[in-house]
Amino acid sequence: MIALRVIVGLLALWGVGAVLASVLRTVVLPRAVPARLGRFAFLTVRALLLLRLRLTGRSDYRTRDRIFALQAPLGVFAQLITWSVLLFLCFAGLFWSLSAARLDGASVASALEYSGSAMFTLGFDTPHGLARQLVAFAAAGVGLTLLALVIAYIPTLYGAFSRREALITKLVVRAGAPPSGPALLARTWELGRFDQLEEVWDSWEDWFIDVGESHTTFPQLSFFRSPHPTNHWVLATESVLDAAALFMTVCDVPRQSRSELCLHAGVHAIVAIADFLAIPHRPPEPGADIALSVDQFDAARDDLVAAGVPVRDDPHASWSDFRALRARYEPLLAVLGRMTDAPRSDWSSWSESAPRHSPPLVRINHR
Repeated sequence: MIALRVIVGLLALWGVGAVLASVLRTVVLPRAVPARLGRFAFLTVRALLLLRLRLTGRSDYRTRDRIFALQAPLGVFAQLITWSVLLFLCFAGLFWSLSAARLDGASVASALEYSGSAMFTLGFDTPHGLARQLVAFAAAGVGLTLLALVIAYIPTLYGAFSRREALITKLVVRAGAPPSGPALLARTWELGRFDQLEEVWDSWEDWFIDVGESHTTFPQLSFFRSPHPTNHWVLATESVLDAAALFMTVCDVPRQSRSELCLHAGVHAIVAIADFLAIPHRPPEPGADIALSVDQFDAARDDLVAAGVPVRDDPHASWSDFRALRARYEPLLAVLGRMTDAPRSDWSSWSESAPRHSPPLVRINHR
């Protein structure tokens, strides 16, 4: 029995350390470090929602949007519950290893009571002995610390979400719903603000930088859906990057360096998110094909001409240059769009029938 108590005590200590390490990686550490425990809780919720979707027998977008709207909030809640339950059980194991003379229902119940009383600072059970009192103090400290971190964590998460959605809503006002790159350029020209596109590139460059940081530090944000079903951060990303690429390769206007910086910032952001989610990728080969067809490109070019936007004379050179730029981000957005079940525009590269990428639980690729 002594050997069993020692083993249980050591395992409980290791468990407390592992859970606290997961909490620190997820909530405190300001960098993209994957935490397997939090990832497991989040992926479990994802699997349950996918199962519910299959059981409903419906696959239309409105149904998927309604079901997957629960994924991120429930995932965050599942992480918090998982941390709390595991810490509660680990401290119960410590109390049992320090006080129980045998393994039976009464000793286990007593250990659970001590753990709950200490972690939630209820104080209805007072352990006796220095070692058990120290464990009670540690459990109380951990419980209060976890509560404080949660209080700070949730507003930070929703603050980043609010910043992301504000500019997406502004994009919909400019480009319609669902937005697209050609629509953004055409409507900006019709409003007489084409020479002020720098303000668009500038704000979206900042947005891409913020999304790249926040969606790797808090990966749950990738699965938070916009309040309106036709809005989505992946679709907005594709629309702005397409608009910047079209502006650089099709429009016959003075060069705006901000459009190039915006595109580079967007590619860097989605590459960082893809690396964190272990989405395999590599730099595109010269002349790489893209999912967008040349007919769609020509139609968009004709629409810009019809709107009065000055365009370059050589459509073939414009297509070649545009294809090279879109090849840098299209494959990653195709995976992210399907993975997050984003709404689609006519220019979207993801398909509703393609398999969903699921981040691995054990091994995470770093680049």
